[in-house]
Formats: sequence, structure tokens, C-alpha cells
Amino acid sequence: MTLYAISYDLHREKDYQTLWDALDELGAHKALNSFYLVNLTDEDPQSVVSYLAQYIDDDDHLIAVRFIGRPRYTKAKRGTNDWVKENT
Repeated sequence: MTLYAISYDLHREKDYQTLWDALDELGAHKALNSFYLVNLTDEDPQSVVSYLAQYIDDDDHLIAVRFIGRPRYTKAKRGTNDWVKENT
């Protein structure tokens, strides 16, 4: 399994529920606003970005970063501690 951070900037107020649904389907955890953690099998950052890009508009931004170690954070959203323990 490979741990990724996924973050995005959505520039227009539209229905982005499809992006959030896709992140949910991947098992992603929302750690901060517009910042998710996800544990994937045999993926590379470009595959993750290519998959999620279909759910954003042309003027939006998206980044996927592979973690090498365990993430460190403070005051993340509820459930983040448990998610990190289960996925790292």
C-alpha cells in the first residue's frame, strides 16, 4: 500500500460532489479542508491525478504527493489519528 496526500483548489462554486464521491470510493480520509489522505495499491502520483482530474474543471488545481514516512500533523479533522494508525 502507498500513502498519498491529495489536495485541490476548486475555483468556481459548482457541484463537486462527484470529486468527493470519487475520493470516498478510494477510501480517502478528509484530514483538512481540501486535503485528503488515501492509501492505494500499486499507484503512482500521475495515475492518481489522472483519475481524479476527470472530476474537476479546467481552472481547478489538483496535487497528489506520495508519502515516504508517516505524516505528522496537529489539529486535523476528527478521525485522522485513527485513520493514520490504521493505514501506516
